[in-house]
Amino acid sequence: MRGSVARRAAVAALPALLLAGALAARPVEEIDRFFRVNERVCTGGQPTTAQLASLAGEGIRTIIDLREPSEHDAEAERGATAELKLRFVNIPVKTAEPRDEQVVAFLAATKDPEIFPAFIHCGSGNRVGAFWMIRRVLVDGWTEEKAEEEARRIGLRSPNLVEFARDYIRRHPKEN
Repeated sequence: MRGSVARRAAVAALPALLLAGALAARPVEEIDRFFRVNERVCTGGQPTTAQLASLAGEGIRTIIDLREPSEHDAEAERGATAELKLRFVNIPVKTAEPRDEQVVAFLAATKDPEIFPAFIHCGSGNRVGAFWMIRRVLVDGWTEEKAEEEARRIGLRSPNLVEFARDYIRRHPKEN
């Protein structure tokens, strides 16, 4: 009788355990605006702690966060990435007021071959799209049109960020 009670308790607990496991292992594709640019870079919106673990499990080495600390708990994200042995780069960008020095920091971070594979995020992919567009043109040699098309798939949608990216590209030389 005791064995059947224990067995029923175990069976009753099984759905809760399966649900907990499913929630803990949420795939990276469930990250808002998740976009796999190539084998070295993926982008998206703010990941949860469980999604950071999924990213680490897929081989991501670095998280580049373009959100301002006032938008989310940046220290919690920094702590979670440290526990997962991931590098964490925070370049806080205000959507309404992106600055040249932030692009300089972003380009420097993404030129470091040690960061790859990397996940680059903001709240929705909007800022990521603008900064990635700049990188595609100035570093990778893409046309502005092709880079903007990819940036829109990443999440670029704010007219001021589109104009900022275009203006930055016009004012800075392409790398060879």
